[in-house]
Formats: sequence, structure tokens, C-alpha cells
Amino acid sequence: MKLINSISSSKKFDKGHVFYRFKDKQLYIHNLMSFIRSGLESKQHILIIDSMRTLPQIKAKIEEEFSDQQKKAIHLVNNFDYYLANGDFHTKTILAHFQKDLSILKKKNTMTRTWAHVEWASEEPDVLLLQEFESTADNFVKEEGMISVCAYAAESLSSTLDISLQQLHQYIMTDDNFFISRLYDG
Repeated sequence: MKLINSISSSKKFDKGHVFYRFKDKQLYIHNLMSFIRSGLESKQHILIIDSMRTLPQIKAKIEEEFSDQQKKAIHLVNNFDYYLANGDFHTKTILAHFQKDLSILKKKNTMTRTWAHVEWASEEPDVLLLQEFESTADNFVKEEGMISVCAYAAESLSSTLDISLQQLHQYIMTDDNFFISRLYDG
């Protein structure tokens, strides 16, 4: 179940904004664990933003796979606080939470990588709001010189949204592949 051409297997990949379109929840967890492992090997802190439904599975895997010392570098956050707390997908709220969490980690004087499972309450998110958020996030990731994965469940994406996300991320990841986005215009 090893991810071919993954972030962790790409030695040249040390920064960038990644759109991860996932279908299989088990592969999603497996790829997240690889992402964490790679970050720990690079002496980075890892900020994981995920759903209440998935956090227990992630916590169990972290308990199973990492030492107490390693666990100190892994920070888990409920994505509800980011994406739904002030209504559905409020860009300023999301960015405020993100910057607050990153500033806490920066005080530890170490590089940080992030992984966020992006969700929304409505049937279909406002594409313009999502573009505004991802464009701002892309600029932030470039300025900070960090790795940031934005994970989206494939079944929640319309073709318009999928194309838009490909345009706003340098890299695209699926459950079993990792490549440069041909549509990226950043």
C-alpha cells in the first residue's frame, strides 16, 4: 500500500502547495502517516487539520506508529473550527485560525508542514470563496516556503471545482500518484 511518486518519496520536494483529491479513506490515512513520517525525519512540526470523524483514526495510528518524543511535533486540530465555526467557509476565519496555529508552532523555532482536510456544510461550496481562500493560501505557502496539503474528498468535487483547485495548487496528489499541476497559474 505504498504511494508511488508520493510527497515523501520525492527527495526534491521540500516546499509547495498540494491539492490531494482522495477516494479511499484507508489510503488517505496511509498517505497522511507517510506525510507525518517524512516531516519528522526532516525535523519539522506537523499541523493536521481534519474532521471529528477522522481524528480518532489518525490519533490511533499516531499512537501506534510514533514515539512520545515524535508525538510532541504533531499537532491535531478539528477542521470544524476552521471551515464551519463562523458559517460555511468563511475565508477570514479560516486564515485567522491557520495563522494563529502556525504562529504557535513558529515560536518553537522549527519548520512546519500542514495537512488540511477541507470540508463545507453546503451541498456545493461557493467557488469564488474557495478560490479566494486557496489563492491566499497559495501565496502564504510560497512566502513561508513550506509544504501544505489541501485534501478534498473526490465525491464532494464538481468538475468546475476540481479544475479550479488544479489551477490554485502547484502539485496534485491522488491516492496513488503525485505530479506537477499542468493547470497551475500561480
